[in-house]
Amino acid sequence: MLALVFVAFLPLAWFLGNALITVVDAKRSAREWHLEDRVVAGILVLIGLAEGAYLAAMTRGQSVSAFTKYYGSLLIAAGIASCLVTLAFAWIGKKRGWPGRQGLNLDSIKKFERKEWVVIILFLIAVMAQTFMILFRTSVFLEYDETLETVVSFLQTDRFYEVNPLTGQPFEQGMPMRLKILCLPALLTFLAKITQADPRLVTWHVFPVITLLGAYLAYVSLARSLFPEKRFHRCLFLLAVALLVFVGDCAYGAEGFGLLHGGFQGTAIRGAVMMPWVFGLCIRRKWRLVPLVILAEACIVWTLYGLGMSALASVTFLAYLGLKNMLQRRKEGQQCLNS
Repeated sequence: MLALVFVAFLPLAWFLGNALITVVDAKRSAREWHLEDRVVAGILVLIGLAEGAYLAAMTRGQSVSAFTKYYGSLLIAAGIASCLVTLAFAWIGKKRGWPGRQGLNLDSIKKFERKEWVVIILFLIAVMAQTFMILFRTSVFLEYDETLETVVSFLQTDRFYEVNPLTGQPFEQGMPMRLKILCLPALLTFLAKITQADPRLVTWHVFPVITLLGAYLAYVSLARSLFPEKRFHRCLFLLAVALLVFVGDCAYGAEGFGLLHGGFQGTAIRGAVMMPWVFGLCIRRKWRLVPLVILAEACIVWTLYGLGMSALASVTFLAYLGLKNMLQRRKEGQQCLNS
């Protein structure tokens, strides 16, 4: 059952992300968005649905079983809505003459060069090695992390944050609301509950592999944004990212270490999936989906400053564009005066 859920995850994410992008950017969604964008967008939609179901159950004092039913219902409803949206916009696009999907495009029908194949094969070897590292490790090396214990306590008590996951005793002062509203432990609990799998397997092995795949899809999107016309540069960029993940594994707290050992943590998902994708969106001026990243980060990571890193990155990029445009206008005005 767990293997089936794992195999179905990426197609489901693509399906939900495709419907969302179709609604947000219908006229250009067929040509200007790629498979990796749709999958990452779908992952963020799944996080948002989990947050909605979790808040509905947690704020009412309901059980983990109730959350499981809510989330399952939301997934079914989202799937049906995605079907209707896709069909409706396909019909509307055909009537209005919107550009349709492109067929198989090997970058203007050019074959991959030998050097590109070499880089791609090395990249795939690195990704496979990292996947095996995550799947077959026996433990993780993270300080003060209670994610697995929290998931186990949810499953055992069928309640959210009623007992201390380390002691098994009721909380003396309760769980801080700023941490209680984060949905990631509940999402891990949902996966373990519906598959009847060992929480350790779900938390330490399966979910981090999904995070790893999502991270590289986000970096593929970023590579397209940085090098839209240079395929070999994109390949080199991805290989460099994979090698940097290996290098980061040598230092506790580094991004590579977090991705390989803590892919079930919100900070790892933010750093490896959300941040590369939001940078790619900003570079391509795809502002309509930036709020989705900001909201999804708020669902899994708490920051003392309110808005998270994705919001800061977006505002910084907007400020840079504003300053650049201002300087450009000033330069053009000076040239007009001189002429």
